[in-house]
Amino acid sequence: MTRVLIGIIAIIFGVIMIVYPPFVAYLVGIFLVLYGIITLISKA
Repeated sequence: MTRVLIGIIAIIFGVIMIVYPPFVAYLVGIFLVLYGIITLISKA
């Protein structure tokens, strides 16, 4: 079930990357910021 979900998400992201690349960069930026904050909080 998870593999199907990951596949669907991958397809959606692929389509978004083809149609509107800046949006993907925006999402990646948000993800990196959140990931950084979470790592700092968990280590502190």
